Amino acid sequence: MSDAARLARLAYKYERLGELRRARADGEPVPEVAVFKALAREFPGCLAELDTLPLETIDERARALGRAAGGGPAEPWMTWIADYHALFRAALRVKPRLRRGEALDDARAEALGRDAAAHAGLPVDAVFVRAVAAPAGGRIGAVVFAWLERAHGRPAAVIKRAIFPAGRR
Repeated sequence: MSDAARLARLAYKYERLGELRRARADGEPVPEVAVFKALAREFPGCLAELDTLPLETIDERARALGRAAGGGPAEPWMTWIADYHALFRAALRVKPRLRRGEALDDARAEALGRDAAAHAGLPVDAVFVRAVAAPAGGRIGAVVFAWLERAHGRPAAVIKRAIFPAGRR
C-alpha cells in the first residue's frame, strides 16, 4: 500500500471515530458490535483512541491525515500510528498460531514472521514472532512499542504519548 493510501485509511479511521463519538454524544443507539470489530480488525488499538482521545483531537487528526494523503506535509506521528496498527495486526496474526508450551524452532518462527508480514503489510521477522510468543510482562503492546522505538529511533514513551496523548483510563 502506498504512503498516500495508508494516510487516507488513517484519515478514514479518524473520521469514523469522530462519527461514533458524535453519535454517542447525541444519544444515538450504540452501533452493532460488528462496526467496532471491523474497525479494530483493520486498526487494532483504535477503540482505545475512541475511548480516550478528545473529539477535537480525533477531528484534527482526520483533517491532518486528509491533507497529508492529498500531498500535504506528513508528520512523524502519522507514520508511527500507521506502523502501530500494522505491528498490532502482525502480532494478532501470530498469537493464535502459537501453541501453549510449543518450542518455537527457527523455521516455524521465520514462517510465522513471513505470514504476519504479508498479513500486516509491514516487515516482521522471527525475532518479532519470538517476542510476541513471550512478551515482557505478558503484554503484546510492549512488544509493539519496542519495535516502533527501534524502527523510528525515538523512545517508545514519546511514540506512545503521540498516539495516546490523553493516556488510557
